[in-house]
Amino acid sequence: MIRTATKAFTVLVTSALIISGCGGGGGGHTTSLPSAPNNTNQNSGGGSNTLSTTTFNYGQALISKLAYSGPAKGGGMTIPVLVRMQNAAGLVSYAQSASNPASSNYRHWLTPAQIGAQYGATASDYAAAASYLQSFGLRVGGWPQREILTVSGSTSQFAKAFNTTFGLYTFMGKQVVAANSTPHLPSNVPIVTAPLIHGTPMRSYFIHPNNSVFYGYSPQQMQTSFDSSGAYSAGFTGAGIKIGVIGTGPLINTDGNIDDLISLSQYWHASVGTVTQVNASPQPASTANGGTGTALVDITTNLAVAPPITGSPSCSPVQTLPGPTYILNYQMGCNPEDGETQLDSQTQASLAPGASVLFYQAFNQNEGCYNTTTGNFDSSATGATCPGGDIASQYEGIYVSDDSIQQAIADNMADAISMSFGGPENLNEYYGYIGTVANPGVGQIEIASLVAEGIAVFVSSGDDGAWECFDPSTGLPLGTPCASYPASDINAVAVGGVNIPLDESGNLTGSITAWADNTTEGGNGQFGNNVGSGGGVSAYFTAPAWQAAALGASMRLIPDWSLDADPDTGPSVFIDGFPEAVGGTSASAPASAAMWALVLQACKASSTCNKGGSTGYRLGNPAPIMYAIYAKSNPLSGAYSASGFTPQLGYSNVFYDVVYGSNQAVPAPGPLPTPQSTPIGYNSGPGYDQVTGVGAPFAGHLIQAVTGTVVP
Repeated sequence: MIRTATKAFTVLVTSALIISGCGGGGGGHTTSLPSAPNNTNQNSGGGSNTLSTTTFNYGQALISKLAYSGPAKGGGMTIPVLVRMQNAAGLVSYAQSASNPASSNYRHWLTPAQIGAQYGATASDYAAAASYLQSFGLRVGGWPQREILTVSGSTSQFAKAFNTTFGLYTFMGKQVVAANSTPHLPSNVPIVTAPLIHGTPMRSYFIHPNNSVFYGYSPQQMQTSFDSSGAYSAGFTGAGIKIGVIGTGPLINTDGNIDDLISLSQYWHASVGTVTQVNASPQPASTANGGTGTALVDITTNLAVAPPITGSPSCSPVQTLPGPTYILNYQMGCNPEDGETQLDSQTQASLAPGASVLFYQAFNQNEGCYNTTTGNFDSSATGATCPGGDIASQYEGIYVSDDSIQQAIADNMADAISMSFGGPENLNEYYGYIGTVANPGVGQIEIASLVAEGIAVFVSSGDDGAWECFDPSTGLPLGTPCASYPASDINAVAVGGVNIPLDESGNLTGSITAWADNTTEGGNGQFGNNVGSGGGVSAYFTAPAWQAAALGASMRLIPDWSLDADPDTGPSVFIDGFPEAVGGTSASAPASAAMWALVLQACKASSTCNKGGSTGYRLGNPAPIMYAIYAKSNPLSGAYSASGFTPQLGYSNVFYDVVYGSNQAVPAPGPLPTPQSTPIGYNSGPGYDQVTGVGAPFAGHLIQAVTGTVVP
């Protein structure tokens, strides 16, 4: 359906704002690095003077690939510091078993406190790491699951704490602050990972369309397309279920409302769910935050309530200021609207209109002071006020996403969560998000924590087909096929994308095809063409039992399933007061969480599905159930009996098997060692494929297959 663009409706509707408590090949160095500091304690803070040979991951593999551009002059950082856990590998394993219908641990969910007590750092180790960092003036926040500490402060404070120096480097085409030399810690400080680089390997998977006259499918069309409307008619709208978004940017307007959500509802005459911003804020437990904090670490961090949207998309002082380009300057009155944020929140609210959407958002109010005349960070410590002529650099959303995730783990409120971002597996390993089986990285620990609580995690599989690897320095494609993380995590559902041709009522007018260059107009991807649905083979994770049994796979394959992601058949989303058709697997991930909310409502209402208690209706990672459905009646797969789950409907009744389209591509010119002309990627075909997974689910029959509740 094509509509004429109109300005947003202005309506005064109060939107609750809750502050919930609690709570890691390419460019070389262009010049020689500064000399490493002496192997002695150069600090003036506390801690032992006996320094160990460092064994913790500080992002050294990534930093070594970045171009150095000079010393950092002041500035600040916020980093997630992983403290030595009692059994991090056990937590990742437990999350798998708790979601496995064949396991005795199936659906025995843990609380944040139980995660901390059984798997997290000991109370003494957590306190020791915090105390050491605090002794240098660093601001430290803790969480009840006792995994990471949120640490903020000036680069000079970090330099003293870690016995190193910092410089400016080019990371993904932007300047960041990173450690110049191998840091050293006292041997009694139990820190495992502390990425001393102020940047993230993650990028959002949000794509604008080329077609400027198509304003996107209405919520009603999207609801009909995959039979969510059929679920609604049976009474399943997501009522009583909470779904979450790990936010990437600003959400709430200066009037205190989510104006674009209001506009979407009124323009399309659509019912939408409530959206509440939950600010990441590690702090002691109290009645105000539901008792979810921890009194162990009680120091104010730089995390604060995220500021409202104050500027338009054209407001971009970052590009006009000299020096480091990663600075987000809100003090100059420019906090531009984030399209990803609006897509995620509006998708969940419109496709699960009875559910409550929790938008997890982290905001660091003062990373440091930046001199607009010299282009350098000021050498002064971070604080609420910068010296005259300086501005404060601040970070929001995807730059501090670990804090948003830790908040979601700590409050244990969302039943399903979507993450519309990711990055190359290799960069995530360098950064410390991916580790080994024995020593998992921060990302693996965070995903496992959510799933161990019973929370389903849906992650975008990427928008560049099989080509998710990029040069760390420039951000250009490397010409090496690889998978996106955290989509490839064994405890997450990787969500790919399809193209859905619909009439004005939301009925299909043709075949559902893969979102790919040969099924759309193209021009939206990283390569000068529209590569489309991310998919491939993980280089780090073996295939989980549920995927190995159904597919005979040895390594983790992505995606798992797919929903609409093609921006040329994309949903209508209001951004800065106007409707736009948007896409990317950023669209399919929140849509998946919304659909799962309908399943969870049905489970909650079923005496056989609901196991009782406050979270007895949760099903954890949906993938084992999904592949059991696939295996039941798909002749290409093995028997499903070993799964421990008996689906009430088979594969052909629940999923649309996408058989046309590919995510192959020839990479655009970039830092390739040898130019390539042969497309590399995967083709859609009968059964599972590495473009659309097992296909596209239909909500009504998915509910019936999982819960036994018949939905006509």
